[in-house]
Amino acid sequence: MKKTVCILIISLLTAVLSGCSFGWVKSPEYSETRLLMDTVCTIHAGGDKPDAAVTAAFDRISEVADAADYYSDSSEVSKINRAAAGEAIEVSDDIFNILKTALEVSRDSDGAFDITIAPVKDLWNFQGGDHEPPTDAQITAALSSVGYLKLTLNAENKTVTKSDSNVKIDLGGAAKGYAADCVREVLRGYGIKYAIIDLGGNICVMGKNPSQPDGTWNVGIQKPFSASGELSQTIRVKETSVVTSGIYQRYFNWNGKLYHHILDPLSGYPSDNGMSSASIITDSALTADCLATACMVLSPIKADSLVQKYNARLIYE
Repeated sequence: MKKTVCILIISLLTAVLSGCSFGWVKSPEYSETRLLMDTVCTIHAGGDKPDAAVTAAFDRISEVADAADYYSDSSEVSKINRAAAGEAIEVSDDIFNILKTALEVSRDSDGAFDITIAPVKDLWNFQGGDHEPPTDAQITAALSSVGYLKLTLNAENKTVTKSDSNVKIDLGGAAKGYAADCVREVLRGYGIKYAIIDLGGNICVMGKNPSQPDGTWNVGIQKPFSASGELSQTIRVKETSVVTSGIYQRYFNWNGKLYHHILDPLSGYPSDNGMSSASIITDSALTADCLATACMVLSPIKADSLVQKYNARLIYE
């Protein structure tokens, strides 16, 4: 479920704020790009002292990234993954908040989104160079440790407990969304008036776009399996998040068949709902991140029912 650079990248048509303003004062602006959470992250902000605000926002992303890093032995996620069955692991507010939303979406999607898919994901080795499907026996064995119901949260003590020592979690399908939400909080705390937050395609916009008369932002959705920057459509949004999950940037072909990185937690194989990407538009980038993955596993009819529960908008490609 780790999306990093492999999720569908959404292109901003108004990433450079220039030209006249429409009824409001254009503020000093600052833009910076860094490589964090295994992806390119860009924050463009307008307001008083935007450079300080953006720097603080990147510091916040780093905090979330360190806590959620699947591959770091010192991360909170690794601590959870090493824990024995029945051992209550105390976690930070950040990790608890991610887990809480992730498990809610898991429940509402009947497990189409499941952060415990990690043991199966490791078999597929999409990050390595050994691209060959695992055997049915390997997948079946790994699936025995998969299931969001094997995790229990304690809100009072901020702990997570596993019912099976072999359960492992991967927050790659949620952490970037949460980090984007945190960035918005930081920028608002600094009095930033408007901003574009792009964490590897997890897009958040806040405030009024000074380059548009109605203050909206234009967000273009990448056309699947096409050259980067070739858009299938453009949407206009205000104060929201747009998160896309797609099958075509992390995949391999084996014996004439395409195997992509979005795995169905029920089968352990790449999902196959006939769609190449799912874009979710809703207030919370964390929720959008989880829903986007779920909608790539569910049938379109069930996905539509799911997003309605969250008052979100779904765009399939």
